Amino acid sequence: MKLRTVLIGFTSGVATGIITALMKSPRPAGETEQNFVSNSYETKSLLRQLKIEAVEVKDYVMKTKNESQSAMKTMGDEVKTMIATYKSDIDPNITHLKSNIENIKNRADEVKQTFSKK
Repeated sequence: MKLRTVLIGFTSGVATGIITALMKSPRPAGETEQNFVSNSYETKSLLRQLKIEAVEVKDYVMKTKNESQSAMKTMGDEVKTMIATYKSDIDPNITHLKSNIENIKNRADEVKQTFSKK
């Protein structure tokens, strides 16, 4: 509701300003009308150009979005593969370390028993 009121007030102000400027203009009416028409054509041309550029920007953003989604999916798959490869590479080392730790524990128990007997 407030936006509508503001827009009505703005439009009324602009219209009043244009009418006042046209009435107080020192130029002949025909020249003022001609300037107004040429300015309206220029404004329409600029608006068309702006619309074309906005569509181009939108298309570029959508293209970038699609390419980035594709790249992220590919990168995600590559990261999953790298993690799987890393895990398969370190699993034998983990098993080997576990057996070494168990051997060290057993030797420590043997050393404790040897010193306990003496």
